[in-house]
Amino acid sequence: MSFWSIDEDKQTSPTLRSLLRLRPLAAQFIRTRVGSGSATSFWWDHWTPLGPLIRVLGQTGPRDLMIPLSARVCDACNDTGWLLRGARSDAALELQTHLTTIHLPMRNSPPDLVYWYINNESLEAFSASRVWDAIRHREPPHQWTASVWFNGRVPRHAFNFWIAYHDRLPTKSRLAAWAINISTACILCNSAMEDRDHLFLRCPTSEVIWACVLRRLGAHHHSFHTWTAMMDWLSLNDSRTITLLKRLASQATIYNIWTERNRRIHDNVITPPAMIFKTIDRSIRDVILGKRNNSNFRKAMELWLSYE
Repeated sequence: MSFWSIDEDKQTSPTLRSLLRLRPLAAQFIRTRVGSGSATSFWWDHWTPLGPLIRVLGQTGPRDLMIPLSARVCDACNDTGWLLRGARSDAALELQTHLTTIHLPMRNSPPDLVYWYINNESLEAFSASRVWDAIRHREPPHQWTASVWFNGRVPRHAFNFWIAYHDRLPTKSRLAAWAINISTACILCNSAMEDRDHLFLRCPTSEVIWACVLRRLGAHHHSFHTWTAMMDWLSLNDSRTITLLKRLASQATIYNIWTERNRRIHDNVITPPAMIFKTIDRSIRDVILGKRNNSNFRKAMELWLSYE
């Protein structure tokens, strides 16, 4: 019995049923190159350009062609030719036309070969990344992705920045919107409601940290009043520093402001802005040193320290 012909409804194992449900997905990536034809199912395997013949000719195909449902490819021919009944449909005619263009399977031929076929390319070995790339749902590229998932990012900084970009961090304003009875005052300044833009961009404490970061980047001191303005700044080419350094510094800044906010709430520990910037500075230096052999980082340390 072929794996492709197993009746899913008659199986008692949940694991096996789950595997059988994936057959339509897997079938599109599996092909068979016929040699002797002794290991290839005539009806169920994908050995012709038409696909599995049971799908092309339907359940009446075995009766129409006089080829049993359990037949192998080698069973459908002999030394003189194919043992198929005359074509009674366009699909059967197309099949028989194709069979006239290929060599007959012989016992002394090489064994049948099953191979992976992904995006119109034959592969000698299975590639999980190629299959995932072929089946995954694709969205149009977003403008912000280059500022979040760039090469050389710090994973925890990038992940935190991504959540912040979508405004999904549990700031006090969001917690209050979930009917949690808490004060919405910013824990860093206690003078405004703590939402994303205030906490990371408008809060006086955050502005002091940003001033240190921007000074190190050689930028004129200014405050970002909205998240959109900051993202626009990150995407702009700057003659004073490289975009990579701007993205590293921005993600480290957002990450450390969020960390400081959590420490004040949960540990009742207050760190001065100058000390927070030192943590950011040390983090960026460590990243640059760790990737010093990467061509994109060769000038990063020089640029980061040039305005120290």
